[in-house]
Amino acid sequence: MKQRYTTHSTFQIERIYRAAPERVFAAWSNRSAKERWFQPAEVFDFQVGGRELCQGGPAGGPVFTFDAYYQEIVPNERLVYTYSLDQGDTRMSVSIATIELIPTIDGTKVVFTEQGAFFDGLDTPEQREHGTNEMLDLLGQSLGESNAENFELVSRRKLDAPQNLVYRAWTEPELLAQWWGPNGFTNTFHTFDLKPGGVWEFTMHGPGGADYPNRNVFQEIGPACIVLRHDSTPRFTLTSTFEDVGGKTEITFRQTFETEEDYKKLKPMCEEANEQNLDRLGLLLKKF
Repeated sequence: MKQRYTTHSTFQIERIYRAAPERVFAAWSNRSAKERWFQPAEVFDFQVGGRELCQGGPAGGPVFTFDAYYQEIVPNERLVYTYSLDQGDTRMSVSIATIELIPTIDGTKVVFTEQGAFFDGLDTPEQREHGTNEMLDLLGQSLGESNAENFELVSRRKLDAPQNLVYRAWTEPELLAQWWGPNGFTNTFHTFDLKPGGVWEFTMHGPGGADYPNRNVFQEIGPACIVLRHDSTPRFTLTSTFEDVGGKTEITFRQTFETEEDYKKLKPMCEEANEQNLDRLGLLLKKF
């Protein structure tokens, strides 16, 4: 007869992200934002007493079930949930997790504390802490980066598509028009001259009915890098690089503003807008 036993443990991890507490909180509370760094949820009811249920695992391997209930939510400050983790039909652990968001000069300090009961050696506190560190790495990547010294915002994403297909989505107008811009926006292209010095003019239509004229000039065109200068207000340079990673594509989206004033004014909006832009690109690529 197998001996049953329980291991009790508490661990705490601290991270500092260059993003405002509101944006870090949104990465936990907004379903689409959380899917950038966490297993997509089958149930996502973000409220006190609400449930989050996720299932997944390696191809051909066991199915792991994350089943959480939110116990306390203080917007932009604190989040507490209890959760169980199962492998197949076997319970591996039950935990309480507390996420605290503390404003800093450059962004947000996150303090993640987990108190867990781990059953029969199916998982260990050390393994859970290691996995949580990796999870918080992914969270940081989903928030992007900011560089106040260079007036620059950077987003990175690994796309499940080959490099040549990602390049097509950037350079074929009928594809580009389908994903360019944040959620809810559509585009009408007027000029698209894909060459160094070529002009790309279009009107972006907002979900509220407003129109936004845009004029870009291509600086560099190539399968590994596209650089364009946004000549409309606000002025910035956008550099996108594409790197093959085992048949997938690592894309880096680098937006550099001309002035500190524009950078500070637009950073809160553009950080999330750029992530949504890459979300839409990823969804388009899944159709191929």
